[in-house]
Amino acid sequence: MIPSAPIWSAFPMPEYPRAPRATLRADTAVIGGGLTGLSAAYHLLSRRPGARVILLEARRIGAGASGRTTGLLGPGVGQSLPALVRRWGPAEARALYVATLRAVEDVSRLVSRERIDCELAMTGQLIVARSQAGCARLAAHARLLKQLDLPGDTLDDEALDRAIRLSRSRACGARGPAALRLSVAGTLHPTKLLAGLARRVTERGGIVLEHTRVIAVGRGRPVRLEVAGGGEILADEVVVATAGYTPDLGLLRGRILPVHLQVVATEPLERGAREALGWSGREGIVEARRIFSYFRLTADDRIVFGGGVPRYRWGGRADDDPRTPAALDSLAREFDETFGPQLQIRVASGWTGMIGYVLDTLPAIERARGRPSVLHAVGWCGHGIALSVASGAWIGRLLCDGAAPEDLPWYRDRPPLLPFEPVRWAGFQAGVRMLSLLDRIA
Repeated sequence: MIPSAPIWSAFPMPEYPRAPRATLRADTAVIGGGLTGLSAAYHLLSRRPGARVILLEARRIGAGASGRTTGLLGPGVGQSLPALVRRWGPAEARALYVATLRAVEDVSRLVSRERIDCELAMTGQLIVARSQAGCARLAAHARLLKQLDLPGDTLDDEALDRAIRLSRSRACGARGPAALRLSVAGTLHPTKLLAGLARRVTERGGIVLEHTRVIAVGRGRPVRLEVAGGGEILADEVVVATAGYTPDLGLLRGRILPVHLQVVATEPLERGAREALGWSGREGIVEARRIFSYFRLTADDRIVFGGGVPRYRWGGRADDDPRTPAALDSLAREFDETFGPQLQIRVASGWTGMIGYVLDTLPAIERARGRPSVLHAVGWCGHGIALSVASGAWIGRLLCDGAAPEDLPWYRDRPPLLPFEPVRWAGFQAGVRMLSLLDRIA
């Protein structure tokens, strides 16, 4: 399979100017033109009307992970709710999960308030078991939802088949539920959301600059940002929203793992395939595995299917990976196994994206240690749409009020330190193989 641009890029994104080769002055500079950066700029301008806010994007708005996602909007943080409980205990885990539920609702309210046409549909989400191990994992998840008084309904085998017809190894039966339905979730068109947020930022007086790569972040106040090709920005405060590219700025080195993920998509489904599949609720689907796939229907009835085996390149390289075609072919085979030959649905295109992963899978949102005028918001670890958009308001509170909105462990100045490179690379490969093995046996 030959990689292609994301299907979302068919939507014409407005172009923004480059930074001039001069010195620009800002109250706040935001580095990164994804959902986190745009939401931060939007909320800062809402809190501080008339402030000079400049957003700097190295390529085009949404060129990173935000424009390469599947467009699933759902709750959750970290690896899973059971993992949160094991690490933080029931009370803290519940507080974190409730914050992610509010994040989903915050996105919905922002889209409605600003009248952003991004095809948002609050369809809910299904977590689906396609093996006996998945049934057991869902049973544990369902018990925790009930114990912690969190929303979620179980579906048995017949109910799941009525919702969507997928290829499954065998029925769950008494082993556990076949699926969990999460009501606070939906799907959207990520590029249309990015375009809408960028437009609202400029309408409020913010400046959006594309093809403006920051290559160095200074210390002190104001902070000097050096721009590739000449020019600089002097800002009283800086927000760093650059995901897996953050170490390139000299920040959080050895603490963020650039991880490559892949997505494939179909052409719009023909009527017969659409009817055979069912899926009348159009829910987002997430598989109950450790190395899992996740998929949704678009407004024009394409299936967008993400997941497969994550990839880490030696040294955290972010350039084109020669393994990408093989990774996309592997994901296409998984797509075929998921939907089965009887539906005769085939993959038409695919693309990759890079996220910023952290060792304990929990975000890090706070002023940088030793750089009190620089704040970073990184580490969404696969939960990017809800958390990144909602984080704009959290960043506004940190910068405008001087305090986090609530006492949660993701408000921290740095994630854990990763091992040095040889151990990091080998550990990542071994960890992926181990998780794949556990998915087959437990």
